[in-house]
Amino acid sequence: MKENYTIILVDDEQEIKDRIRSKIPSNSGFEIIGEASNGHDAIELIEKMKPDIVITDIRMPYIDGIELATLMRKVYPKAKVAFISGYDEFEYAKEAVNLDVVSYLLKPVSTQDVLTFLDKIRKSLDYERQLIFNQDKLNEMFKAHQPVLIENQFQSLLQLTKITDATLNRFKIYDIDLERGQFTVGMIEYQQTEDVIEMEQLRIFLLNVVKQLFQEFGRTYTFNSTHGLVFIVHQDEDITVDFDQILYNIILLKKEYSKLKVRIGVSNTFDNFKKFHNHLQQARHALTFSTYLNIGSIIYYKDVADQDYKHFYISKEELDKFGYVLRFGSKDEISELLAHHKQIAKDSINQEPLNKEHYLVNMTQIMYDFATGINIDMKSIFEKDILATLSAINNVDELLDTIETMVLNLMDHAQSITKTNAQSMLEQALLYLEQNYHDPSISMDRVCEDLGVSVSYISTLFRKLLDTTFNRYLVELRISKAKERLKYTSDKVYEVALAVGYNDVYYFSHSFKKETGKTPKVFRNDTETK
Repeated sequence: MKENYTIILVDDEQEIKDRIRSKIPSNSGFEIIGEASNGHDAIELIEKMKPDIVITDIRMPYIDGIELATLMRKVYPKAKVAFISGYDEFEYAKEAVNLDVVSYLLKPVSTQDVLTFLDKIRKSLDYERQLIFNQDKLNEMFKAHQPVLIENQFQSLLQLTKITDATLNRFKIYDIDLERGQFTVGMIEYQQTEDVIEMEQLRIFLLNVVKQLFQEFGRTYTFNSTHGLVFIVHQDEDITVDFDQILYNIILLKKEYSKLKVRIGVSNTFDNFKKFHNHLQQARHALTFSTYLNIGSIIYYKDVADQDYKHFYISKEELDKFGYVLRFGSKDEISELLAHHKQIAKDSINQEPLNKEHYLVNMTQIMYDFATGINIDMKSIFEKDILATLSAINNVDELLDTIETMVLNLMDHAQSITKTNAQSMLEQALLYLEQNYHDPSISMDRVCEDLGVSVSYISTLFRKLLDTTFNRYLVELRISKAKERLKYTSDKVYEVALAVGYNDVYYFSHSFKKETGKTPKVFRNDTETK
């Protein structure tokens, strides 16, 4: 360790450098090992001498003190920087706080100023050295960081193709002997969500629960992998661990903490840690069954290694029927179809895992096609991806009930949009008639052509939304307009007829009497009398 802290002085005035040098006592713990008159020379000297401190004037030719401090942070960041400045430069010097400048020495320099200045620097440097060289402090830091170091050590195993004796020896510095005992590898897969904080909180919760529940049976090591949270239970050979009960308790505690779904894959127990990778693969393989129906949240490799499975298969005819009913059928028909699907699934399981992927892909595609056809954005209805949501369910009743809820929700949106579109189109047709009823040639064909819709569609809108026909509505509109003219104008009857779209006055009179029970002339006379 160095006996004295070393200093390089940088100032374009030799008098200033001499004055500072003269005021540093020989027993101060500081030693001046070099001088420079400008920033250029200072950089070369700093690289060569590697001082602990550089005391530099702020204002110098070529490269000033601020620029020098900036360069030092890049090329020699370990050295501390202190500034010499005049009173008029002090505010300017304070701007250098982000350059980690440790102190300022104001001109003119007095002996007391220098001693106070050096004492402040010494305290900063002593503290740093204590952190670096204090063995007790290092041991304390090692102990504090040991959980993270152990986790990193286990995580590094994922990058290895083979575990050797040297690999196992690296763990012994953490008092972990992987050459003794038995091991079981578990992998926890949790539901993904856009809420990163929620997932991270669940991960930490699971870490703590796993360690707590397994602690009485030996040591438990945990670390992250790209496929899920990995845990290794390290137990003595004469200890029996009730994995079923512990893992079941983990699931129960998780349900109290979070709604996110969790699956746990568990390897066979083994006694040679060099085979860790094989058993990690077992836990991963067990989790591949997690999306199957008739599979619980805890999956042991020994239970699925040689297990057969079936596909939840619905025929093309059944799928086509579902698509048709979704478009043209009722909610009751949808519920009936899905109840039939549920029964097919239950009949197919027969105590074997049932792969639902084929079924879900087809059903979600039908829903997306339906939504696309009527310009519905699925994201506006469902917050999460429906395929991901359904894939996380491995209970038949829950799966089909969730699909039913989704489909009925989709149908409600579709009906709402259809009703809104239909109402809008009807309003356009009514406005068209209001503006053109006086035209004798107006007809449903012409209205439909101008509005760009089919005759059958407009006919259906009048019938369903107004409970009338196009022609009946047009007649009622024309007679209503005629009544207004007969009541408020002195137009002759034939003029009224022409004004409301009738070329034939006799046909107008016939239609008017049929609607009102009176001829146009009698209607006017009765109105005038009143």
